[in-house]
Amino acid sequence: MKSYIQWVCVLAGAGFIGWSHDHTDEIPVVLGFVLLLSAGLGLVFPRWPWMTGLLIGAPVFLVETLVHFGVIGAPYPPSKGLPWAALVAFIPSMGGAFFGSAMRHLNKHVNPVG
Repeated sequence: MKSYIQWVCVLAGAGFIGWSHDHTDEIPVVLGFVLLLSAGLGLVFPRWPWMTGLLIGAPVFLVETLVHFGVIGAPYPPSKGLPWAALVAFIPSMGGAFFGSAMRHLNKHVNPVG
């Protein structure tokens, strides 16, 4: 049951990231959302941080690609070529997810001294 809840939360978070990226032209705001959301989800669901990071970071590139091909509109002009620079969103998403997972696991691996 917890795995089902994790999928719902991660996919809802990915939808929020895609929506926020489509409705703003401020990249630092979106990357901040990506970092905070992936860290929070990694903290709550520490089992698969790589999956959380991939799914939270992917909507930025997906939305940029859809804007480039004119499928959806955005408040900024589309890029001239494929938006490979949008793959930078995977850095805060993976970093945040693994950081959250590591914070959750810190208490489990404490060795008592003596």
